[in-house]
Amino acid sequence: MYKSRQTKILLQTLLILSIIIYTISPSKSSAIGSENILDDKQQIAILLPLSGPFADLGKSLQEGFEIGFDQRTDAIPTLRQYKISFLDSESNPETARSLISLLGSEGKTVIAAGTPLNSTAWTASQTCEEIGLPYLIVGADQNNLINEKSVFSFRLTQPRSAVNKMFSAFIDSQDPAIQSIGIIYGENPCAIRQGRRLRKFCANKNLDLAIWETYRRNERNFYDLLNIIKERQPQLLFLATSPIASDKLWQQGQRLELIPPITITTPINCLSTSNQPTATSRMDKQILFATPWPKPTNQENPPSPKNNLQAQGFAAAEIILESLNTSPNLTSGEIVKTLETTTMTTAYGQVNFSGPGLGHQNLMPWYLCSYDAEGNNKIVFPIPPDQKQTTHQSDTTMTQPAGKAQTDKPIQ
Repeated sequence: MYKSRQTKILLQTLLILSIIIYTISPSKSSAIGSENILDDKQQIAILLPLSGPFADLGKSLQEGFEIGFDQRTDAIPTLRQYKISFLDSESNPETARSLISLLGSEGKTVIAAGTPLNSTAWTASQTCEEIGLPYLIVGADQNNLINEKSVFSFRLTQPRSAVNKMFSAFIDSQDPAIQSIGIIYGENPCAIRQGRRLRKFCANKNLDLAIWETYRRNERNFYDLLNIIKERQPQLLFLATSPIASDKLWQQGQRLELIPPITITTPINCLSTSNQPTATSRMDKQILFATPWPKPTNQENPPSPKNNLQAQGFAAAEIILESLNTSPNLTSGEIVKTLETTTMTTAYGQVNFSGPGLGHQNLMPWYLCSYDAEGNNKIVFPIPPDQKQTTHQSDTTMTQPAGKAQTDKPIQ
């Protein structure tokens, strides 16, 4: 009995000492204050590949998110009540699954976003559907990430099929009708994959594939390609190569007056933070480039996105904060209802998740743009609604007789 009582007194003494030390410790005291504040906040979780092979992609998106959050929270001070957390998905679907499951178990996250890689986006969206967490997909382009059965998942950016829909509508708009296509693609795996997608697109459109050749980065191949273009004269030429290669081939073809009337450079779908293509003062309105974001402008004050990826993150931040600000409460059901009725203009374009057949997919189009002599771009197709009344048909109907080479001899 005596030993039991002595043990009890010792334990009580140790407990009191622990409380005193815990309370007077300066480092712990300051940490407790910040932790208590954060614990009272609801969380916005952004999952991005911040390490590994796609870290540059994740960091560029993070910069866009940060710019968007900063600007919106300045405009709506009450939104500072949210804790914004950037979590590293490591480009790994299982890591994304684990992170979202943890967020669900903690019960502090009101909405999640990010995971731009298709495999992680698929896993993240499915996990969010299972636990009932509103989730905004940014960057991923796989077609089946969003469908009519999606309840909690939304997608800001375009699906992969959007670019083909734009190409199809553009070709259908031409008079005389386009019947022959040329495709020149680079050697890297991304360019080869894009070339094959374009070839499949041509087959589905019943177009004649007059050219299917590889740009091999050597002078002999370069001039062989020019001779092939001269010989077969496709009405439309796709260049699925690097911006530098596309520019070099087009400039030389234009100088020899043999480049097709319509030449389109296409992104080769390698994840990159750079704009596509590189603007030069030599490009004129005859060469077009396909892009999901038509306005890569110069940096402004206040800060604006510098590239396509930053624009996506910027717009996602705008959407998240606007939906949280207008939602009646922070339950998943109310946030979903608010997102479904959200219509707003963002740094990435017009956003609208509602309407028949949308399935929470924002139906943003791809665009064909061109550069003027000053390096500024303009939308050539589809023409924005606010420009239709002032734009003539000649601006979108690009076909004209192809130029003839200056000599009948092979190009050397």
